Amino acid sequence: MHPIEAKLIEIVKDGRDWQLEDLGGIEEIAPAARSLGTTPMMPELLSPLVLEWRHAKEGDREVYKGVLLNLLEVATTDFILLEAVDILENHWPLPDDGDENCFTLFLAKASTRNHSLSGFARAAVLDGAFRWASDNRRRQLRLLDFFLGLSPSDDIEFLRRAAKIVGVAYSHWRDKELVEVLHKLAQLEVVRTEASFELGMAALSEAMDRSDSNAAATAFREARDWFAESEGASERSPETNLYIDGLGLLLSFQSGAASPSFGAVSACVQQNAFELHAWSGYSGPSWLGARRTEAACWSALASNIAGLAVSLDEPSWWDPATVIEEGILSVYSAGRSILRRDQHGGVESLVRPRIRESVATQTGQAHQVRIWLQQNTNHEWAKQAQDLLAQVDAFIEQSGSPKNPPETAIERASLTAIIARSNIPEKNKITLSGVVENAMSLQLANLTGSEAAVIERCCQEARNYCDYSANANGARLFDTVLLWLVRFIFSRLELTKGNDPTGAYLFERDDGSLPREDELQNDFFRWVATSAAGSDIEPNNIASGRADIRLKSGPERIVVEVKREENDCSFDALLASYAAQTTDYQNVSIRLGVLLVLDLATPNREGTPHLTSLFEMREVQRCGESVPRLVLIVKVPGRRKRPSDLTRLAKSRKR
Repeated sequence: MHPIEAKLIEIVKDGRDWQLEDLGGIEEIAPAARSLGTTPMMPELLSPLVLEWRHAKEGDREVYKGVLLNLLEVATTDFILLEAVDILENHWPLPDDGDENCFTLFLAKASTRNHSLSGFARAAVLDGAFRWASDNRRRQLRLLDFFLGLSPSDDIEFLRRAAKIVGVAYSHWRDKELVEVLHKLAQLEVVRTEASFELGMAALSEAMDRSDSNAAATAFREARDWFAESEGASERSPETNLYIDGLGLLLSFQSGAASPSFGAVSACVQQNAFELHAWSGYSGPSWLGARRTEAACWSALASNIAGLAVSLDEPSWWDPATVIEEGILSVYSAGRSILRRDQHGGVESLVRPRIRESVATQTGQAHQVRIWLQQNTNHEWAKQAQDLLAQVDAFIEQSGSPKNPPETAIERASLTAIIARSNIPEKNKITLSGVVENAMSLQLANLTGSEAAVIERCCQEARNYCDYSANANGARLFDTVLLWLVRFIFSRLELTKGNDPTGAYLFERDDGSLPREDELQNDFFRWVATSAAGSDIEPNNIASGRADIRLKSGPERIVVEVKREENDCSFDALLASYAAQTTDYQNVSIRLGVLLVLDLATPNREGTPHLTSLFEMREVQRCGESVPRLVLIVKVPGRRKRPSDLTRLAKSRKR
């Protein structure tokens, strides 16, 4: 063992910072460089050597460079060369013409075929030459000449790793000759796995640049076929399977395959991505890390496409912002948003037609995208949304009116369209549109999850009835009453007698008396009349009687029957007691009605019921009628106690 090597081992064992002076300085190291280059400790010298080289005097700089080249020239062990390349790359660019010298030396060692270097060692320095050629076209051409001269008779392990580097070089440089090299290597049985995989990556790169959907689909299929060839020539590879399944899913989406088939494929892609990450860890050259990132991006694309396919099957979405931003627009611009490319290409040409056709033929989807754009004009995806809607409009114009599924038989006009068709003076329409949109946005932003759940549940049941699904005025009336009832109940569950004395009738009274029915009637009328124009209270001549609260839309009307109940306030009992009167207001208009009941039968000794338990839809089938009537029953808890009173009541029971 050389004395300097022994000293270096001791320094490294101590774990302290050190400089070349601790080994005697560059003057001592220079004569021993060729001896030290063959030792396992050689890479430890490189960082301090380069750092001192940067600050050395002009006359001494050649000495440092000479030491570096001597250390590298005599190194023959693969792991020593691998570590040396990694360390030197961290110090790039090297002082003076060190980078050019390193590239030349690496390429020369990679060309060695006299068995002085193993295939692994030659692959390590070829990797080094590739890294040093990354930003220098002249070096790239020299390396390209080397690749073109690869011989099938060369060392097997070297050719396997060379095929990988050739493939990565093609993804960066796009020299067509490199594809020919891969084809030549793929003919060798022992190199077919690596070469076929890289041919798949090359075809994938070509597909990504295609703007024509047919050409892109052909290239993506070619890439998938090469990956399948690679998989068939080796043991199972998570990276290869990730691309096989991911491309299969992309092509299935493009061809219109049913969405239920996507979930299992997407799960396989995610599993392969997990295995690839666990298997590869964080080791390897920088370009290998880029490959892992690319695979992760394709895994994300597969997941997004699978989720979007399910969303596109729906007539509209419960959470449109999430679907539009994380599904539609993300996949619509997948090259940039998911795959981290700087331009659109093959992926977009495959996914956009299905997205465009779905949004164009599902009026609920188109409406929600338009509303999203109105509310997100400064969003990063706003231009993509504008482009999508322009494509949708062009599609509709070319194919005629979109064919709506039964669930969207009623076209829900956008707020802007409603205002545009109104009699409001033209000069006021723009301002009004903005004001109303802001008010509705605030309303929706403050809607709780429980309120949303009640609205969703009731609307889902109402959609089964023709007076809702096929009658625009009927749906408008029911939706309006439902929304303001939900908001009314929310408000009344939150209020206190001190903050809102008008709601005092809902609380226990000191004298034990109970509130009248009209207290709830007047309270709800004040609430809804400020939000729903055209409401009136106790109108005459409705089914030969007096209705409690009526709302109108065009020729249709909906009536809210208000009652109080002191005995049994279960939904079954309420339906039995009041269904006949409630549905009798439906004789000449829509068969949709509302029963609003002040619950005085439940003393609320354990606190006030939850909002979601106070709404229920019930069907009423009258004798001799083929179409049932529908009643929304809503309970307003009365005889409430203040939270502090509940505590006192609970303590009194323990005594």
